[in-house]
Amino acid sequence: MNSEENAILREYEEETGNKYGLICLNCFVELCTVEELQKFAQTQNVSSPVESSSKLDYLSQFARDFKEKYDAEKRLRKEFETQTEFLGDSIVKDEVLKPHLIDFDFYAKQDLIEIFADYCADLGISVYNPPEEDEYNLDLYLTRKTPLLRTEAVFVRTGAEMNEKNYKDLFYLITEASKISSWTVMVTTPYGIEIIGLDKIIKDMEKLRVWLYVVNPVNKKIYGITKGKTSKDQDSDLRDNYIKKLPREPIRAPSQVVDISKYEFNESESYKSKNFVRFEISAEHDVAIIRDRETQEKKYVKNFRTLMIIHKETGIPIFSYSSEQSNLDDVLVSGFLTAMDNFVSEIGGTDSLNEINYKGFYVQAGYGENVKMAAFSLQPSDFAFKQRLEYLINEFEIEYDSQIQEFARTGNVAIFNTEAITKQVRKILDL
Repeated sequence: MNSEENAILREYEEETGNKYGLICLNCFVELCTVEELQKFAQTQNVSSPVESSSKLDYLSQFARDFKEKYDAEKRLRKEFETQTEFLGDSIVKDEVLKPHLIDFDFYAKQDLIEIFADYCADLGISVYNPPEEDEYNLDLYLTRKTPLLRTEAVFVRTGAEMNEKNYKDLFYLITEASKISSWTVMVTTPYGIEIIGLDKIIKDMEKLRVWLYVVNPVNKKIYGITKGKTSKDQDSDLRDNYIKKLPREPIRAPSQVVDISKYEFNESESYKSKNFVRFEISAEHDVAIIRDRETQEKKYVKNFRTLMIIHKETGIPIFSYSSEQSNLDDVLVSGFLTAMDNFVSEIGGTDSLNEINYKGFYVQAGYGENVKMAAFSLQPSDFAFKQRLEYLINEFEIEYDSQIQEFARTGNVAIFNTEAITKQVRKILDL
């Protein structure tokens, strides 16, 4: 990248000023393939750099061309406050590039809950799971004595959960939760913010007097967006009755010596909602963040052995992926799972198998509308892995719906893109 290209990125960086973008466009582009960036350039009718260029060169060229569009069209300047927002909005809404928004989210809600719990523990807060039967539908309940008892009701939502209906339902839940806590808290991700809209969610959360946090898994930062206010509706009797129902032990006790959170939080940058914007660009392109993610040891790779995707009605395997250490036979496994499902149904139990021990492996099964999946591991699956498996089933059935229907008629597995499915499995299951 030459000095001229670097200058255009610095212009974008200076445009953002002292504000903080929830999605770094440098990181976003680094997550894309060169082929995807080339398709974006064609779709947007903008220039592509020479073939040997880096991804940063692509971003520099996009920045230059989009600046020209922004400066030339009054309509764009009216719709977008800055050229950075115009460029970022075009990138994340592009059909080829927008799937990478999921990198700014979590496949498993439990992972997001655990990260926020670690952060709270470092602040000297006790973190509890809600009671088993929770009429308030909380995700976490926080307590702290300073010296008076202070409590917080926490709602956690991944981007996948932030559809219009769920978001509207959240308003009622927050209002009800304000009766049993000093404060209410909302935790989501940059992807969740993009679905609802940054300005809208800030306006809504400030109106509801909610503390809003955004957890970014790409740069491992936690942003405090809005500063909540003490509940006007707290009922001490309702609160005390709720506390009595909490588990006896917190899932996180206040950390006493060493911080346990691996995410960065800067209080001086937080709780000033006007200081946050959707996107930012950094002239100092740091790919270390992305490379660090790629080189980190995958969470489940040591215990994982085999995943099978099986047609639900016929019981015939569609796809399998195994680690090098696995020696399980696909047909035998498929027959075993079908037999187990029939057995569970015949004895009047649940409709399907969840997790059992089979020949020294722990089998975690998940069920969709047309397929079922079974993951074989050396150790029992944690809750986050189960959520990842559910996510994978849903994504697989959406993406390969027509192929699944054709497979049911023909039994031809060649219609599935094995390479693409393998990549999808490894990414979602963190293998």
